[in-house]
Amino acid sequence: MRGKIFLWALMATLLLGGQSCCQMAVFEKIGAGNDTSEPVLVMGTSTEPQGLLPSVKRVQFRTETGWSSWISLKGVRLTTEPVAVSPEPGVVDIFTGGNDNELWQIRLRSHDSWSDWIRIFGPPPYNKNLGGVHFRKYELAAVTTGSPGGDYHLFTWGPTNHCLYKGCWGSDGRVACDRTLDWIQIEGEVGSRPSAVLHRDKIHLFALDSSGGLVWNSADIPATGSRDVPSWGGWSPLRGGFASPPAVATDGEAIHIFALMDGGGLGHLSFDPETGDLRSETISLRMDSSPAVVIEGGRIDLFGVRGDELIHVLYDGEAWLRGENLRGFISGQPTAVSDGRGQIWVFARGQGGWLWGIHYAPG
Repeated sequence: MRGKIFLWALMATLLLGGQSCCQMAVFEKIGAGNDTSEPVLVMGTSTEPQGLLPSVKRVQFRTETGWSSWISLKGVRLTTEPVAVSPEPGVVDIFTGGNDNELWQIRLRSHDSWSDWIRIFGPPPYNKNLGGVHFRKYELAAVTTGSPGGDYHLFTWGPTNHCLYKGCWGSDGRVACDRTLDWIQIEGEVGSRPSAVLHRDKIHLFALDSSGGLVWNSADIPATGSRDVPSWGGWSPLRGGFASPPAVATDGEAIHIFALMDGGGLGHLSFDPETGDLRSETISLRMDSSPAVVIEGGRIDLFGVRGDELIHVLYDGEAWLRGENLRGFISGQPTAVSDGRGQIWVFARGQGGWLWGIHYAPG
């Protein structure tokens, strides 16, 4: 009997001691197997409230085209689709709503080194009963001024059908926001999640209005570190007939806008905000989600979800090439970003509510 009591006491002592002294997350890596729909899953537990710190992973390429296996990152269950930006070469920041409807960020360095999950802001504004008005939980757009300590400009869609703005900044390898300041409402109603891009020293916003028409707004980029609020020029109509929030990117000369069309297919607009020149085409492609886009070196990489799998279509500078199915178990709108070193990352909310990702690294 005394032996049993001693054994139980020893186990309790070890357990309590482990909880108080061991702060490092424990990880288990599960291989991908032959079916690329099965991700490399990074699992872990952590005593830190932010979530987990994923270990460095070895990614196995699935095809000669250079796309990796899928990975899945636990720690925060996503409540919205993620959005990704690259503040400097080799660094990608991903933002998402998650867990208790708070705003979370995780940072990727050099394609395999992950930070901890960081909670950077609390629940969105208007988190209360608004008489049936849909409460949108961080349906985000984001741009960054592109430097280690640069500014981040975040946008979401409020329940009063206004675009909301919040300025944040880089700080000690993470993103920081002033939690005492609420989101700022941009004048004029919109009818969808916004999309944002930096082009010729301005922030350009695009969204749909209540009738499916594409609208546009812009402001000068505030000086880095000034914490100034952008001064918006007002929403202006561009073209109608769209059925999804837009995705935007720039090639340095024009802004390229992609959205699902009412009659099927994918609309592509090329827009010069200085001259007002607007060109359009319809791409014969079926997607079940809003698209995501990366433009680099004259090449356009376009992504969307069909069923629960990721579809990739490439424009090589002359023509749209046949699409590629990158598989996965994902939902909602993906986000795509170049890390500035020749790698493209695509992230989405995946099976289990976790963040899923896949990347392209030629050679």
